[in-house]
Formats: sequence, C-alpha cells, structure tokens
Amino acid sequence: MQKRSSSHSDKLYRKPDAADSGRSVLTDRREDNESSRDDATLVRLFCLWVFLQCFEYTAVPSLEWNLGITVSPDRVVLFILLLAYARRGNHSSRVSRPATIAARMLELFMLLFAVIGTASWFAAGVDAEGEKFYYLTRLFNLSFLPAAAYFIGRRLQYTRTMLKEIRLFLAALGVYLGVTSVSEHFGLNALVFPKYILDPKLGIQFGRSRGPFLDTIGNGGMLLVSFLFLAYLSSSLQGLKRAVTFLLLLLIVLAIYFTDTRAIWLGLAAITAILLTLRTTMRKTAAMIACVTLCGFLSGAGSKFSAYQETLFSRRQNTVDYRLENYQITWRMFEKNPVFGIGFGRFREEWSNYFDKVDARTRDLVDGNHTTLLGILAELGIVGFAAYVAILACLGIICVTAYRRLDEDSWAFERGFVVIASSAFTSLFVLGLTNDLRSTGIVSVCAFWLVGIASSMHCSYLASKSARSLRPTQRVPVLKRVGRGSVFST
Repeated sequence: MQKRSSSHSDKLYRKPDAADSGRSVLTDRREDNESSRDDATLVRLFCLWVFLQCFEYTAVPSLEWNLGITVSPDRVVLFILLLAYARRGNHSSRVSRPATIAARMLELFMLLFAVIGTASWFAAGVDAEGEKFYYLTRLFNLSFLPAAAYFIGRRLQYTRTMLKEIRLFLAALGVYLGVTSVSEHFGLNALVFPKYILDPKLGIQFGRSRGPFLDTIGNGGMLLVSFLFLAYLSSSLQGLKRAVTFLLLLLIVLAIYFTDTRAIWLGLAAITAILLTLRTTMRKTAAMIACVTLCGFLSGAGSKFSAYQETLFSRRQNTVDYRLENYQITWRMFEKNPVFGIGFGRFREEWSNYFDKVDARTRDLVDGNHTTLLGILAELGIVGFAAYVAILACLGIICVTAYRRLDEDSWAFERGFVVIASSAFTSLFVLGLTNDLRSTGIVSVCAFWLVGIASSMHCSYLASKSARSLRPTQRVPVLKRVGRGSVFST
C-alpha cells in the first residue's frame, strides 16, 4: 500500500525534466508573440479611431445613427477598441513591469476628475430636457476619452515597428490635413475632402482653414501633432526622401498659418522651441523650420505675420476683449461657488448673472466659455480644478522623467517619442488657455495617448535595466542527474 501511494504521489508531483522546460520556453515565446500581435492590433485600432475623430458627422447624416444614443463610426471603432483590449487576455500581464508613481497617480486623478465631473453634470441637469446628451459628450471629450487613451496606451508593450507605424500614420494624417487646409484657403475645391468643409452654414470660423473638423482648434491642434511626427520622420531620412518630407513639413506650417488662430501659432512656436532645446535628431529640422519662418516674417510674405504691418496678434481686439471678460466672469463664478462650482455645463445659463454691462469690455458672452482651466474652476470648483491640475502635473512629470531616463544611445529612437509626447502635452496646455477643449476631444485624446506611450517605454526601460543589473550576480542552477533522481547543484 505504501509503494502504491508513493508511486501515485510521484506521478502527481513529478519534477520537471528537460522536455518540460523546452515546452515552457516554447509556450512563453508563443504567448509573447500572441501578446505582440494583440498589441499591434490595438495600435492600429487606435490609429483608426483617431482618424475617424477628424470628421464632423452631423454634417453627414447618413453616418450618424440615432439608436437611443448617437452612434457614429468613431464611436463604433472606440467600442471595438475597448472590446479588443478587454479580450486581450493575460499575455502581457504575465510579466509585470515597474511603473512610476506619477504614472499610477495620474490614473487615480483621472478617475477622481471623471467622478467629480459626472456628479456635477448629473446634479446640474443640463441635459435633462435635451434630445441629445450634448454636455455629457463634452464631459467625455474632456475626461473619459483621454483617460481611456492613456489607460490603454500605457499598458501596451510597443515594438519599434509599432512606433514606426504610429509615426507614419500621424505624418500621413498631417499631409492630408495640410493639403485640405491649403486647398480650402486657395479655393482648390477639387482637392478638398470631404465637401461639407466648403459649406459656410456648417461649423464655425468659415473663411479660415478649419479642415474636416469645421473648426480651427481641432484642425490646428492635429496639425501641430502631425507636424511633430513629420519632423521626426524627416529627421530619420536622407537625400531626396528627406527633402520631400521637409517640403511636406512646410506645407503643414502653411496650413497652420492659414488657421488664422493665435493659439495655434503660439503652439507651433512652443513645440519648435522644445525640439530645438531637447536632445533629439529633430533639432536640425526644427532649426530649419525656424529659419524659414523668420525669413517669411522678415520678407513680409505673410500679411498677418510680417515685420512691416500689423500681425494677427495686434488684430481682432474684440476676441482679446472677449477672453479677458470671460476670465473675469469665470473668476466671479468661482468666488461665489468656490467648492463645487456652478455645475458642469451651466456657464451659458449663468454668465449673465455675473456680467456687469457698465464695466464690461464686450457686449455679452453668448459665444460661451473660451478657457479650459478657468472653465473647470468655475463649473467644478476647487475640487475639480485641483484634480485637473494634478492631472497636468502628472503628465509633465511623466514626460520629464522619461526623457531623463532614456538617455542611452540604444534608446534614442524611443526618446524621440518622449519628446513628441512632451510637445503634444505642451500644445494641449497652450490651446487650453484660450479655448475650451471640451468641444474637441481629439486633441486631448492624442496628447494623453502619446504620454501613455512615453510611460510604457519608460516602464520597459526600467524593466530591461533591472534585468541587466541582475544578470552578473544571479547564479544559475545547473541540473545534474544522479542515479534515477536529480538534484540541483550550484
């Protein structure tokens, strides 16, 4: 009886042999390959989602479906993306990677901000009588969609092939937006797609280059992001290819000029300064762009950016006065409702209660709020404002620490992506000072996604560095066979 029990126990608890180890290695490799394929699929879905967000589906009724909630192609792809991530399995989670404190805290602050915004929206009841959830959509643009982009983006493990696909996609997107914007300005209607861009009754700011977004902030914001990736692509090429991509880069700069929007111009200046300052291969390209821009300014080629006449910064004083009055009104709202604010989405209903017609710089504020930070302060109070500022602080810390860590030559390519993420975050901040980014979700989505990529690469670097530090000191056990059994000898 004892022998039979012992034999049965040996079968249950047999020590792994060489064949088992081989099968384990093959299984690990197979799971890693499956994980890499899954992540590559998610990256392509991300790119498709970003592309589909470029279009205004209210201008194309056949692509906007009312199923109780409004459904459009970009939302369908978002659902597929979330489903694909949920079904991604545990391939990548088999090996945990170290994460920085800022990366973890960012997710907590984004969750907190989403909860505060949702509670405020529900309490304000701004969508109670509407057929469409207009303000809930704006809340998603500001909070939920960027949070999803960062959350998923940080957890994917990127290969250089994936990063090159992202770079090529966003560079190509910039070429499309550049051609469309320039053609829109010069009246080359055959090159404008989609045609609803030419309809003055649709969207806002007709007469400027507003692209498929039908507004200059969405169009200009994505032109800035595409400018970064096309500059990175051009810096990696040589000869004729580099010359062609540089000309395309100038096309994007021209499209940015035709937006006639000061915030977009300041965003271009800010990201060019970053590219000139930080150590990447894009320095030379940024210097050439700066020289061309300076030559254009000194030559007087641009009527709104010239050394010999008034620039755009000294024109349209009415928009400056509007924003100054906007800032003052939002501050008054905060002073009277410091903790929880007036409620998400209530600015249009409440501004007249804080408006002083005698001392006002403008007649009214019927155009709505034009500042993201102060708008949050007014509508969500100090609790929402503090959470959003904490989000911005974590984004900045992630970018700075990732850039400082990835200082080895073998990580130079990845460091370029970190610089692009830092630049995208900077442009997001600049645009948010004078514009309400709740109306355009794609700019925030791209910035948060790119910071998520930077965080993921930083985690991969820390994991590889930790593995390298363990190799010299780790003693690998050698399997020796003794008789019918085996022991481990070191």
